[in-house]
Amino acid sequence: MDLLQFVLNFKGTPPWLNSTAITTLTDRWRPETHSFHLALGEMTVTLEDIAMISGLPIEGRALTGKVKSEGWRQRVAGLVGVEPPPWIHETKKDPGPSGVLFSWLQEHFYECPENASPAIVERYARAYL
Repeated sequence: MDLLQFVLNFKGTPPWLNSTAITTLTDRWRPETHSFHLALGEMTVTLEDIAMISGLPIEGRALTGKVKSEGWRQRVAGLVGVEPPPWIHETKKDPGPSGVLFSWLQEHFYECPENASPAIVERYARAYL
């Protein structure tokens, strides 16, 4: 899942992995509902699950404030080092206020370079999140 390096940044040691359980969960994942369909019912990954995996706190106030859509491309560039291009498809609605296109993220941040500096790794992690 390409999350190991992300987890290692917070935990320091790799998590114990049960390959049989992972295979079973992979077989039972349903992308259309974003959940696992198990014999005992449906299971969804929660915020608490991610907190346990990553070690990030989830209690307290959110770190976001009011979001302003103007200047969002420059803010993205400040976070990941690349500014998304202006929207040029006149027949389709501009996705700008809701964020960057997934295809743009894949094009620029699909795989972090092997010997990337810590600053570059941080940019890729931001894009991943």
